[in-house]
Amino acid sequence: MALPSMLRLALVAIAAARQVSVSRHMALTIGDATHNVFDFGAAGDGETDDTAALQAAINACAKTGGLAVVPAGHTFVITSVTLNVSHTGLQIDGALKVADRDYYTAKAEGKDVIVITKGITDVAITGTDGLIDGGGAAWWPHKGDFRPHMVGSDRATRLLVHGVTFLNPPSHCLELSAAFVELSHVNIFAPPSTDAPVVSHNADAYDVHGAYAYVHDVNFTTGDDDVAFHANHTLVENSYFGTGHGASIGSLCDAWVTNVTVRNVVFHGTTAGCRIKTRPKCAGRVWDVLYENLTMTDVEMVFDISMFYDNDHPYPKDKKTTLKIEDVTFRDVTSANHEFSGSFYCDEDSPCERLTFDRVHLVTDDAWTCKQSRSGDACCSHSKGTATDVQPAGLTDCFAHSL
Repeated sequence: MALPSMLRLALVAIAAARQVSVSRHMALTIGDATHNVFDFGAAGDGETDDTAALQAAINACAKTGGLAVVPAGHTFVITSVTLNVSHTGLQIDGALKVADRDYYTAKAEGKDVIVITKGITDVAITGTDGLIDGGGAAWWPHKGDFRPHMVGSDRATRLLVHGVTFLNPPSHCLELSAAFVELSHVNIFAPPSTDAPVVSHNADAYDVHGAYAYVHDVNFTTGDDDVAFHANHTLVENSYFGTGHGASIGSLCDAWVTNVTVRNVVFHGTTAGCRIKTRPKCAGRVWDVLYENLTMTDVEMVFDISMFYDNDHPYPKDKKTTLKIEDVTFRDVTSANHEFSGSFYCDEDSPCERLTFDRVHLVTDDAWTCKQSRSGDACCSHSKGTATDVQPAGLTDCFAHSL
């Protein structure tokens, strides 16, 4: 799972004028031109709609690529803008503020805040203490209505997000269908989805929908999945996950996900730590997954594998589950003050296999526990694995007696 070297080998420099030095593993290049949003009529007063000015600055990069600059010390109100040319960057040193919900939906319903056009390559969203405020509190109560993602892309290639803070996204923050993505020194903040004066809804930090993603040195403190893996060859390391739903693979149905690594991550207050969620009556496979060197405090449940996500949906009764979860390793995991150790609920039609636990220390538990006041063998169903140097005791017997 040596993903950084894979990225280095896979990413090839292309001819353009300015190489982005903050990228650790990508030969990302941006055009030489620089266009300040003030040169295109922006007000930057935190009240005036500056969408047209920012889009004009981006469009000025059309011929040769370049940077559209949001200068420090000013707040620019926008609805939706589109990065539509390869070798283009958005440099956010000031603040972007998403317009009020009613105004936004009137002007840009159906569009994400920052749209990265299908098929373009070499795109950067960078900043020096830059901020994008989504104003999520006005959107979260409207669960069934349109709510924009902060950044959305459709099959882009080589995408860097660095040095930017996203605050209160209306929905998923980074919904990225893109190959070769790097997130570096990015902060994403939203309140939790429960037990808060204002709760967020579906405020995922990063949904991975493209191969070869590298996430490092980030702080994701949100109300839903801190990272949701839906694609292959992803590495997350050296990061902090606060409130949220943890490092989640899925939910998946008829999907194949492999080579996912989460390592050197601190979890504090997440509802889950290591999570894999798939839906019943589906095909697919999840394999070659590593959770390593994780430190958790105040997490609700440390381990959560379930093949019955959204089980209330009326799935066809005559269809069997063929999706496989196998070759998943949990190594050097420490947790304190959690509510539950973990559960492994797999389908009798397709049991989970080769779940490996090595040096897992849940220091505040006397026995292996899971939700609904269950413990011991009741925490495993149709799941097989091994446990070496695992505290508390009980996981080996749980797998051995798994029904």
